[in-house]
Amino acid sequence: MRRWTHEENGMYLMPCMSEIDIRSINLNLLPALEALLVEGSVSGAARRAHVSQSAMSHSLARLRELFGDPLLVPLGRGLTPTPRALQLRAALPAAFEHLRRALASPEPFDPRTSARTFRVATIDYFELTTLPDVLDHLGEHAPFVRLEIERFSPDVTPALVLGDIDLALFGASQPVPAAGLRRAPLYQDPFAVMARKGHPAIKRRLDLDTYVALGHVLVSVEGHRGGAVDRALARLGKTRRVALRLPHFMSAPLAVRSSDLLCTIPSSVAQRARELFGLRVFAPPFELPAAQVVAVWSQRHDDDPAQRWFRDLFFSGRALSPRLRALIRRGAA
Repeated sequence: MRRWTHEENGMYLMPCMSEIDIRSINLNLLPALEALLVEGSVSGAARRAHVSQSAMSHSLARLRELFGDPLLVPLGRGLTPTPRALQLRAALPAAFEHLRRALASPEPFDPRTSARTFRVATIDYFELTTLPDVLDHLGEHAPFVRLEIERFSPDVTPALVLGDIDLALFGASQPVPAAGLRRAPLYQDPFAVMARKGHPAIKRRLDLDTYVALGHVLVSVEGHRGGAVDRALARLGKTRRVALRLPHFMSAPLAVRSSDLLCTIPSSVAQRARELFGLRVFAPPFELPAAQVVAVWSQRHDDDPAQRWFRDLFFSGRALSPRLRALIRRGAA
């Protein structure tokens, strides 16, 4: 309940100032308040604000009602500010400056000087295939920008919707609720088969009979016991033996390097594994649909200049390897 107190002359009712709802204040009154406190008269304030004297008088009446204080009281032939008006006059310049800054257009984003931190939620596929190239690009073009990598899981979706996570990168098979999020395909990555050098069962090429006869490493981020490879084999009336199931892409090359197991994996991972571990890479001996990589971000970041620049690193391929850029161009064609 609103409480009121009487001034000694009985002319004004003053609400407790802590009870004023800032959302109820007409912002059009703020320039009038500033003019009145600076000029100390209705006529001077009207000239300063380029309004009529009657309009300024009306604004003063509304301000007196809002603050529960006369603000300006007669003294001789003029008006003098009340203690409350003096308090407001001292506080308003800083308040106006904060308001102007808050309402001003955002400064253009300059990656060369920005120290912005971007948070990416992803699986370790990104860390193997994309992160090294992104870091190289940032080092050259945005040296003060920082990256934080979060493990992607359904638990990060609320932070993604709120914009606390800037971008998510993962396979299209992993569902993400659409409310408040944008989702767009980034590129399609064909599958390849990894095997260790000197594998006794593989000579110059890998055929289907050899493929199904050998044991396999299955990378399943979601924990499934089968995937696109098994569905494609089933259409041919074939099955494979999965000897090892892993939740991480980074573990698969290590398992293949030290065994006779095969691993069918997106080709960008296989190519990186060949560079790092000297593995052999083959085309699958049967038809397989490519793995699709998608990007997801909050609708709240659609028009943020920094966010648009960061997303464009991936969608344009500017921060990616030539091979991934080719995949992006192929997907856009």
